[in-house]
Amino acid sequence: MNDRIPAPVLEALARLLSYPTGTYVEAAELLYIALPPDSREAKEAVAAFGSYIESLSVHELEETFSRTFDINPACALEIGWHLFGEEYARGLLLVRLRSELRRHGIEETAELPDHVVHVLALLAAMNGDEAERFVRACVQPAVVKMQLALEKADSPYRHVIQVLTLLLERAFGRAAPEESAGRGAPEGDPLRDFPLTCGPPESVEFVPLRMHYHPPGDHHG
Repeated sequence: MNDRIPAPVLEALARLLSYPTGTYVEAAELLYIALPPDSREAKEAVAAFGSYIESLSVHELEETFSRTFDINPACALEIGWHLFGEEYARGLLLVRLRSELRRHGIEETAELPDHVVHVLALLAAMNGDEAERFVRACVQPAVVKMQLALEKADSPYRHVIQVLTLLLERAFGRAAPEESAGRGAPEGDPLRDFPLTCGPPESVEFVPLRMHYHPPGDHHG
């Protein structure tokens, strides 16, 4: 497996999983166009999401986004939350991801390092072997849980995460059975399977655990 997910696809997905702006519908259109021609199921999912958002105002999109992700932990966009909850291990994962972001020259947003927007940026920057380890150890186990939670909530964002799920399967194969388990850390240890590439111990810094709430009208770049 290990086909590269096209960078324009990852960028468009990141825009749809960020706080809505006036170019939200455009991002859905760009994602549809950027998907590989034979990605029929993924294109159908994008079309379903596009049909939902095209008639909404930016304010309505903001409310939907906040209601879905900011006040519902089960649907959180931080992969570490789905892997570890509030356990100490999540803090270790955040440190590792911050190190990876810096190593690849990716500027952090206001979100935590384990937010899916940062995850997608890392997938675009990592080489094939690095990306596969990261996806297998951390991304797929979390995305499976996101998908289940969004389907249970009957959220329109289930279509966006479905696209991500399909792309990960296409590039890296289906998630292993233990990666599809219920709530709690996966049987495989992400901190073991996704080793940290970093400098000396003094370069490691504390990353505070926090969940971001974006009240409608509070725009983020």
